[in-house]
Amino acid sequence: MSVVGVRKAASEGRLPSRRMSSGHRVFDREDLDAYLGRPRAAVSASERVEALYCRVSGSTGQESSLANQEMMLRESATGAVYRVYKDRGSGLRESRAGLNRMLDDAVTGRFTVVRVVWRDRLARFGVGWIERYLSAVGVKVEILRERGDKSLVEELMDDFMALLASFSGRFYQLRSKQNQRRLLDDAAARLEKG
Repeated sequence: MSVVGVRKAASEGRLPSRRMSSGHRVFDREDLDAYLGRPRAAVSASERVEALYCRVSGSTGQESSLANQEMMLRESATGAVYRVYKDRGSGLRESRAGLNRMLDDAVTGRFTVVRVVWRDRLARFGVGWIERYLSAVGVKVEILRERGDKSLVEELMDDFMALLASFSGRFYQLRSKQNQRRLLDDAAARLEKG
């Protein structure tokens, strides 16, 4: 490939890359192999290869939190780091590109361990299911830091707040102009009928 072709593929998002502090683009060999259609070799079970997963709840303004999570995970890594998967969005969302990409790579044996800073970064609910799935494909989940001992009331309050956040997002969708118009039209039709 030409340098121009590589830059264009990276700019268009067809070839994953990241920028160093110097401004240079860096590519993972696995991404280049996949882009060029070369077969990828699976990791042997005895080799420790880590996937790092970082997530923030908001879509903007939390870049430093993502960077801090990645830094903590990289500094404590004890094996080769295959890739860092990142998501910006609620841990309740089922359609997270980083998590989906990580699960796809786990199936093909790209790494043996998934590491996250806190359990709730992986998901708000259903972490046990994710761990069970990853275990079935030979991947272990490691949590760098536990949040500490919480009382039953604190755990229930965390769960309640996560549910409330999920429902709030759905209620905000109702505030869009299109949905408001639809609700008003539905109400008018009901008034005319009855």
